[in-house]
Formats: sequence, structure tokens, C-alpha cells
Amino acid sequence: MRIQKLDVPPCALGEGPLWSEREQRLFFVDIVGHRIHAYRPAAGGRASSLETWQLDRFTGSLAECRSGGLIATQQDRIVRFDPARGPASLEVLAVLEGDRPANRLNDGRADARGRFWVGSMQHDEKAHSGRLWCVTADGGARAVRDGIGVSNSIAFDPARDRMYFADSMAKLIEQTTLDADGLPTAWRPFARTEKGGPDGSCTDAEGFLWNAEWGASRLVRYAPTGEIERVVAMPVTRPSCPAFGGPRLRTLFVTSARYLMSPEEDRTDVDAGSLYAIELDDVQGVAANLFAL
Repeated sequence: MRIQKLDVPPCALGEGPLWSEREQRLFFVDIVGHRIHAYRPAAGGRASSLETWQLDRFTGSLAECRSGGLIATQQDRIVRFDPARGPASLEVLAVLEGDRPANRLNDGRADARGRFWVGSMQHDEKAHSGRLWCVTADGGARAVRDGIGVSNSIAFDPARDRMYFADSMAKLIEQTTLDADGLPTAWRPFARTEKGGPDGSCTDAEGFLWNAEWGASRLVRYAPTGEIERVVAMPVTRPSCPAFGGPRLRTLFVTSARYLMSPEEDRTDVDAGSLYAIELDDVQGVAANLFAL
């Protein structure tokens, strides 16, 4: 296993990594920087490259569309975004948090049915006013959970018909099976983080859950039983989300953050906000689901 810091500028709050099989590059966001980035790894003698789009709202998470382009969460809404056209292409698909102006959308991921699941949070993290939403390609949205502090860790294990979710404030990752309509049944505890808070997650080809543990300088790989299978020490205190990508989906990309760090943390955690690539010899990822649009 090899951990490499990639040659891209650090984010204030890096999140939402999404590998595009179609474009062979990694999209990710800087939430408070209002940016979408696209990193293309070096290949075939070509140097790595980074493309960045500056937007005007908090941008929390992404999914790739079946017909091309992306959807992105922007503060209280979901928008369609075409990287080829940039910010001029933004088109509102759904407004989810218009009735809660202190909230913003946070972690999100598409499921195997082509729907987009996204959670919200109060931006100042002083109330449990977040919700968990399921959004369809026609812009229809259904709130399936309320009273959330910080929505995170949305991931799916289709082999076990399972969905994961975490309220980072509770330091608990939960799981649920999905009913015939693909909606949660009953949420049950899966794993409680030992040191930091559970941030973003993804699953691998074996159905193990990889979670970035914010504030604990580590990634944790959980077996489907909830037991810790391995811990990967990270060179930053605030890893935020992992995603598989690269050739044969054997690279684990990890975003990180320097958001709200103290002056002392800022001095000691010099690489905070960097993007990392972890080359894995014994684990393979799965391709990201596409949004049905």
C-alpha cells in the first residue's frame, strides 16, 4: 500500500470525490470554496492535470448523469452541471432546503436505481435540523429522515440490499435494508467511531465499508459485520471522504480539509486540505452509480 499526496492546491473543505469511468478523472468539491475540481491522473506519458470551476454557493456533493455531465448540490438545491460549458450550464433540478435557510446540503451519492440520496445539516452545526432526501431524475424529492446534526457516510451495498448513513455528531454509522420501493426500513447501529467523527464513506467490491474518520487522522475499513478489518493512518487530521478510481478501480482517492482549524492545528497539520491517492494491492472498488438523467 502506498499513500501519495497529489499535486493539486489544498481545499478549505475538500469533499465529494467521484471517479468518472467515462472521463477517467476524479471530480471533487471544495464546499466552502464554492468550487468543483476535476483531477486527471498522469497516464501514457501525459502529465496529471486539474480543472477548476468557481461557483457562487456552497457545493457539497456530486453524481454523474447517465446522459453526461453531473448533478451537484448547491446550498439548498440540486443543479445539473456540464463541465464542458462550466458555470453557465447550471440548471436547477430541485430545491430541497428552501424552508430551512440556515441549512445546506452535504454528503450525497447515487444508488443503483439511479436516484440521488443527499443529507443536509445546519451550516453552523448548532442544531439537529438536517434531513435525508431521496431525489429522482424528474426532480421529485422525498425526505425520509429528519432531526440530523451533520449528514454523512451515505453508501450502498447492493449485494446485501443495504444502505449506510451517519450523523457525524452522534459518532455512529447506521445501516438499513431497503424495501421493495428502495426506501429504508429500520435503521440499526453498524459501527461507532472510536476517535473522530464518521465522515464520508464508500464500499468496495467485497461490500466492506471504507470510512474517513474526521479528526482522527485515519481511514477505517469495516467488514459487513461492523468489525474493523483494517486502519489506514493518514498524514492529515481531517480526512473527509474516500472514493475508488483509477485503473481497475484499485486507487482509493481521499479528500481532506483544513476548515475551522485552530492556529496551532494550522501550524502542525501542514498538508490539511490535500488530495491523496492510496494504491491498494488487495482491494478493488466498484464503479459509482449514475444518476438516471
